[in-house]
Amino acid sequence: MDSLLLHCCCAPCATHPFEVLEGYDVVPFFSNSNIEPKEEYKKRLDTFIQLCSIKCKEPIIDTYEPEKWLEHIKGLENEPERGKRCKSCFEFRLRRAFEFAKNGNIKYIASTLTTTTYKDADTVFEVGRTLSEEYGVEFKEINFKKDDGHRKSVELSKQYDLYIQNYCGCIFSLQDRWRKVS
Repeated sequence: MDSLLLHCCCAPCATHPFEVLEGYDVVPFFSNSNIEPKEEYKKRLDTFIQLCSIKCKEPIIDTYEPEKWLEHIKGLENEPERGKRCKSCFEFRLRRAFEFAKNGNIKYIASTLTTTTYKDADTVFEVGRTLSEEYGVEFKEINFKKDDGHRKSVELSKQYDLYIQNYCGCIFSLQDRWRKVS
């Protein structure tokens, strides 16, 4: 069975992809230096570890480096959600996944970023294709939100009693959330 590195943005978004990817030896990779504040990162990491335990998978945890992420998206702070900042964020996190896959001789990569209705799968695919060419690791363009994937991921998250966050993860999406509720 071929190994596939699954970049996981969060546990809830990974629930359904774990089921879709049953034909692969899935290697779950948590790389999310964009998540703020640190307490939120810890909640999401703990929930990811909880899901990996349920799925009998050994999680790979990337180094949390929010200062490097902020440097990477510098100048894009005022971009709207789903804009240039998000694309740059995808590139930062997926690049780390591609580096890990290449160094670990893992042939395939996919990302749970395509599970949620809040992220544009075509943008994720565009970044994945570019990095695939650069690293020589095949990016699987799987839109996990298709066939009610997002709804299924929410249902599975409730079934597994997972923490479900209420914003994307970065400080800018949190500020947007605050503006919407006030």
